[in-house]
Amino acid sequence: MALTATGIGSGLDISGIVKALVDAEKVPKEALFDSTEQIIDSKVSAIGTLKSQLSTFQDALAKLSNGDNLNQRKVSTGDLTFFTAEATKSAQKGTYSIKIEQLAQSHKVGGTNVADASAPVGEGSLAFTVNGESFSVPVGSTDDLATITANINNASDNVGVTATVIKSDAGSRLVFSSNASGTDNQISVTPTDNSGSGLADMFGGANLETLQPARDSIIYIDNQKLTSQSNTVQGGIAGVTLILNDADINKTHTLTIEQDNDAVKENVNAFVTAYNDLISSIDKLSSYDAGKKEAAALQGDSMVRSLESQLRNIVSERVDDGSGGTIALYGVGISVDRYGKISVDDSKLTEAISNDMSKLESLFATENSGIANRLDTMVEEYVKVGGVIDTRNNSFTSEQQRLDDQRAAFTRKMEQLEARLLKQFNAMDLVVAQLNQQSQGLADRLNSLPGMI
Repeated sequence: MALTATGIGSGLDISGIVKALVDAEKVPKEALFDSTEQIIDSKVSAIGTLKSQLSTFQDALAKLSNGDNLNQRKVSTGDLTFFTAEATKSAQKGTYSIKIEQLAQSHKVGGTNVADASAPVGEGSLAFTVNGESFSVPVGSTDDLATITANINNASDNVGVTATVIKSDAGSRLVFSSNASGTDNQISVTPTDNSGSGLADMFGGANLETLQPARDSIIYIDNQKLTSQSNTVQGGIAGVTLILNDADINKTHTLTIEQDNDAVKENVNAFVTAYNDLISSIDKLSSYDAGKKEAAALQGDSMVRSLESQLRNIVSERVDDGSGGTIALYGVGISVDRYGKISVDDSKLTEAISNDMSKLESLFATENSGIANRLDTMVEEYVKVGGVIDTRNNSFTSEQQRLDDQRAAFTRKMEQLEARLLKQFNAMDLVVAQLNQQSQGLADRLNSLPGMI
């Protein structure tokens, strides 16, 4: 046996012996630590997958939990150059003729042009009034056009005026624009000079030029005139908003409003797909493979069992249909099988959408009892900050921290064991070396006795 640096006296591989003794205690424990850490990591990963799947499910629920999203309208305006339209669920199906005589525009006025925009204007104040509301801005004796502009735009009590310095061949001038269109939002400017007449000369009376008159929009709906302060016209047709882009009184446009059955079916089918994907994900994360004798990360987890139970209960319940009766998913062609998955009978769903959209809306979108809203409320308890999943993740974090502490303590223990064994074996090695030396000395003296061969 080859001698080692720590086993010269005994000829033993002390380092190897100590390593073997330490490993005999360390390796099994470290394997247990690694196994526990893998279990925690797999649970954290599984919880993350579940949370992501629940969030995807919420996205699908959002399209059914609101009546406007569920009971959609399809709007056709023909030439989009002149106007577009948006319709809520309250808009009735129908066709309307639209003519646009003029667009609304905001009021703009400009002060007198000056050759030097950086020169002071005067000292005093400028008062503005828009639609009955007023504010005032002081003007210092050294303020130029840019400074006055900044003071107006940054005024905390500004009631809807934007100031801009415009430079042209005639010079530079301060232009005031109303932030809102329509004749109700015309700008009135009142200059007050503390000394001289600089502000009055620039903004007073005829010195304030109208650059763009305030104007209302004028449209005709089925030849009935409607005037509006804005180019976004509401109220002309119940549930419909018209967004005006251009005007030509000689052109008639057709607005058609229909129930968007395809969008409703798409949203319902998206809900079914998202629900089934969620159930499949739950099954996968909590399953047990008897053949491989392997359990999934969340197998037997009470949180997952509770979640799945709540999901199945909600989709199986009946909901008030708004007319004194009740309705369930199977009433609109959506059935639940024994595995918890749901499927759609397309013809039955189409019939429900076409014949009585209000019942479908009651089933999914009623504020407190609708299936989509109840599911969303339940899922939110799991995915929200501080919710069920966050609480479970916090427990996993605590487990990991305890494991890290145990691993660190065990590492220190093994280091101490190794140091102690090395000390003991080295002491033994020294004793053996001394005994060998004494033995060799005794043998040498015996060999030197007379008559010894």
